[in-house]
Amino acid sequence: MTIRTVTYEKISQIWAEYLWVDRKSPIESHSAMLLSLEYTLENFNFPATYLGAFVDDQLVGVNSGHRCSDNTYRSRGLYVFPEYRNMKIGKKLLLATIEQAKQEQCYLIWSYPRRSSWKVYESVGFELISEWEPGEIEENAYCKLEITH
Repeated sequence: MTIRTVTYEKISQIWAEYLWVDRKSPIESHSAMLLSLEYTLENFNFPATYLGAFVDDQLVGVNSGHRCSDNTYRSRGLYVFPEYRNMKIGKKLLLATIEQAKQEQCYLIWSYPRRSSWKVYESVGFELISEWEPGEIEENAYCKLEITH
C-alpha cells in the first residue's frame, strides 16, 4: 500500500459518488471554515493536498488537507472503500495528512469527522473538542491534534 498525491478531479469524484452522496452544499477544493467556526475565503489562497491510498495501483482511499488562514491545518474528506477498511489505510492517510501539516509549519490539525470514522482519528491522537451534532449526512464532531515540530 502506498500513499501518493492525486488530482482534485479524482478525489472530488470519489467524494461525490461515495462519501458525500446526499450532500446538499457544493463540494469545493477547500473549506472556508476555521476551527473557531468562522468562515474565510482566505483559506482558498493556500494549496490543498489531495492524497490517495493505492493497493496494486488501485485507488482504495482518499483524504485531503489544506492550511487555513489562522495557521491551522484542515483535514477533510477521509474515505476508504468498504472492502479495504480495517487495514489501517485510513490511519495511514491521516498520518500522511499530519505530516503535510508539519511541512506547512502549522501548529494544529483539525477535522469534523463523522461518528462512524471517529476511531481512526482517535487512533492517531486526535481529541474530541465538541459534542456530536447532526451533520448533512451523519453526526459529526470537531476534533484536533496539536502538532509538535
